[in-house]
Amino acid sequence: MRRFEYALIHWTARCAALLVAGAFFVLLAGELINPHSGPPTEFRDWAGIVLLTAAIVGMLAAWKWELAGALFSLLTLAAFVPVVGMRRYDIVGFAAIPGLLYLFDWLLRHKRQEPVLR
Repeated sequence: MRRFEYALIHWTARCAALLVAGAFFVLLAGELINPHSGPPTEFRDWAGIVLLTAAIVGMLAAWKWELAGALFSLLTLAAFVPVVGMRRYDIVGFAAIPGLLYLFDWLLRHKRQEPVLR
């Protein structure tokens, strides 16, 4: 791969993370400003909120610590699905894109012999 392709993957991961985090924060702000339902009442609701927030934090932390942030984000999303009973895998797949790109970027940089300059 050429330097441009490495940089493209590197920055696509970051832009995708900002897109997913931005969408999450827009939904969160909308729910705080004009709630559509009551507050969370069950453990499953609270666990889903915590896991989804942790996944977003992992995506944003991956800017500095790519491997740790990517793995944390992907693992919390994987835990989110069965805990919440999520059946919309397309939404979870969309949210997993930044973590997968961060992981791919980290693997490419560590597999390559010469250093990758950004």
